[in-house]
Amino acid sequence: MVSQTGFGQLDLALLSEAVYGFAGEPTGLGLKVASALRVIETALHRYGPSHVALSFNGGKDCTVLMHMVRAALHKYNVEHNLSNAPLVSIYVMYKRTFSEIDGFVDQSVGQYDLDLVKTNGPMKQGLQSFKDSHPETKAIFVGTRGDDPHGKKLQYFSETDADWPEFMRVNPVLDWTFEDIWGSIRGMDVRYCCLYDQGYTSLGDVDSTRRNPALLKDGCYQPAWSLVDMCLERSGRSSTSTPEDPPLSVLPLPESGNANRSTNGQSTSRPKEEME
Repeated sequence: MVSQTGFGQLDLALLSEAVYGFAGEPTGLGLKVASALRVIETALHRYGPSHVALSFNGGKDCTVLMHMVRAALHKYNVEHNLSNAPLVSIYVMYKRTFSEIDGFVDQSVGQYDLDLVKTNGPMKQGLQSFKDSHPETKAIFVGTRGDDPHGKKLQYFSETDADWPEFMRVNPVLDWTFEDIWGSIRGMDVRYCCLYDQGYTSLGDVDSTRRNPALLKDGCYQPAWSLVDMCLERSGRSSTSTPEDPPLSVLPLPESGNANRSTNGQSTSRPKEEME
């Protein structure tokens, strides 16, 4: 597994072939990737490549999402006789960030051909700044999982709250777990931030993030993917910190609950809570 490489752009055709090959395998992970790709493809067909963006801050969840979005975009472009173009992305930055995260984000810009917009937080203000500069963007891919803080109330397609900048949030890995994320990263050979090899399992700002004590063995910290108890994923984060991929505000599920998450882009209500 290579966690960091040079800045050379990845071969998107080979990347797409590998990802869709992985999705076609008759395994639990293959099914998860296939499901996520269908959500991504639905968004691309609904909004078009020039009207979508990726929320990317270097965390593990949005990293594997970036890999799959790039794969689906290449497939879409081939099918519609379009050229590959930079993927518009937004990075809402913490006040104090890890230099390793910033370095990985900068590497990813070159490797995945991102048109990255860096903006200062908090999330709501950062999104407004992005919307002002990219008014054509209708939907944003977000790496939020259902077991993240505030993630349980999300759907695969969830509009932002009425008092937030208007976007459709697309959450392809909503039904994934910590184990699914790392299984897919390792299975698809996705490059990731080196901090995950140093005992960190969940990344935020410098002040609220430390190595996960559950990974300390014989005086050395083990890599994130070796964590046995998934419930301890955020043991290295303070109680006031935000998830790696903030949900951009929360909408409730329809009365049918989690079993019937919809991809029709409709929401039944828009509360005023702000979750970052």
